[in-house]
Amino acid sequence: MRSGLGVLVLTSFVAPLAAQSPPPLDKTELIRLLTNPLFAQTEVADVVRRSCLTFHPTERDWADLRSAGAGGEVIASAAACDTRRTTTSAGNTAVREEAPQPITAVAQPAEIVMTAGGAPSVRVRLSRGRTPLRRTTLALRGTTALGLPRDASAVTDDSGIAVFRLPVVSRVGTHQFEIRTGAGATLPGQPGVLLSVRSARPNRLRVTPDYVAFRGTDSTATLVAAVTDSLGNPVSGEPVDLNGGIRVPLSGVTDSAGRATFTLLSSAVSRGGTVQARVRGLAPVDLEISASAGLSGVNTGFLPIASPYSPVGNSLGDSLIFRARTVQGTPAAGRTVRFRALNARVTPEIAVLDSMGRVRLDVVMGVRAGEAAVFATIDSVERVVTLRAEPGPIDSLILDRNGEVINGRAIVVQVGVPFSLRLRARDLYGNETSIDGLGQALRAGRARLNVRQQDLQLVTLESADSAVVVTLKAVRTGTYQFVIGSGITARVRVDAIPKL
Repeated sequence: MRSGLGVLVLTSFVAPLAAQSPPPLDKTELIRLLTNPLFAQTEVADVVRRSCLTFHPTERDWADLRSAGAGGEVIASAAACDTRRTTTSAGNTAVREEAPQPITAVAQPAEIVMTAGGAPSVRVRLSRGRTPLRRTTLALRGTTALGLPRDASAVTDDSGIAVFRLPVVSRVGTHQFEIRTGAGATLPGQPGVLLSVRSARPNRLRVTPDYVAFRGTDSTATLVAAVTDSLGNPVSGEPVDLNGGIRVPLSGVTDSAGRATFTLLSSAVSRGGTVQARVRGLAPVDLEISASAGLSGVNTGFLPIASPYSPVGNSLGDSLIFRARTVQGTPAAGRTVRFRALNARVTPEIAVLDSMGRVRLDVVMGVRAGEAAVFATIDSVERVVTLRAEPGPIDSLILDRNGEVINGRAIVVQVGVPFSLRLRARDLYGNETSIDGLGQALRAGRARLNVRQQDLQLVTLESADSAVVVTLKAVRTGTYQFVIGSGITARVRVDAIPKL
């Protein structure tokens, strides 16, 4: 009996609770739900549909709800609610009389984010309660701001979905559109859609000014890097790096105007050098750091020449031209330049730049084969050009055996045992010079050499650019004069003795 009574009593309490409807929400309760991070928009919308509201939202109420975070689904659910009306029936039971459900329009999604240069589309679902409304014309008020002659319109399909296809949007910004009927009438809750247009990838980096200059006693210089996309829109939040001619690299992020500002200290840069500004995906921008007296470090120096080579003791084929310009790009006319040279002579040694900011120099190479250099000093800026003195023509021949020079001397060899001599050439100033031409001539006359010296036979002859190696063999004992060369010769006496 107790068990059955317990069941009857439990049933008597459960039945009324199941039939009880959740109380409607007032404005404060609804805002509390919207601002509670534990509730998703779909959950809030479901509560609104089940509970409805205790108030008829005004224009101010709709604005407050959107500010509290109400999305399209919540707004549509609130707009579909009507104030609950109750009447008393027998047994004091509350009966809800529901008015016909209003039309609701919900943008899907309520906020569209896109990059500039794209053509957005807006999807809107139109329904009465849960029933989609077909073949109904809707309009998007405010789309004329995108360049349309009239607000965009679309017709819902069998699913109650209207798709608005908007034109290409090339400018960054935010646009708020209101969904209305085709005739322009407002819909419950004034549903809308937010279009946010962001800049595309960086396409151009421009830095101002065009060079870094410290004027007078100023110890700082300011650079502004502007980043834009392919349509000219500023790109915000983009990292910009500054490095190169500064001791410590700098980094910045562009602001809402697409700009990043840098301050350089004169003590932290290399005067006369360059600094580079870099943005992802773009070629770096080079900025010149002015040298002392405002000279351009990049455009001050020797101009390229066709050939920086010349034989020792000879004049350079072309004159050297030194040029100096300011960071503004104007010729540094009237300034004095001093020149000096290593392994060369330069004329003049002191000169004044002409109206083009130039001076022409004559250079004579030194007597040592190898590198030569000409230095120019203007104010505190020094520039150098590297030249090369080439060896002159053959003036003498050198024979050596095992590293010992044997020109005009006698050597002792054994009969039948090959021995090698190394032939080198020097120019007038004692520089080793090419012997390749003589080596070719010796190879061509090899047969004649053997006929002329039958008792001292030529075994092999190997030539390279720097030396000719001759391998000989005495056939019988005796004394022989070995002469090699053409016009310019080298000789050695060979004493052949019996083989030990």
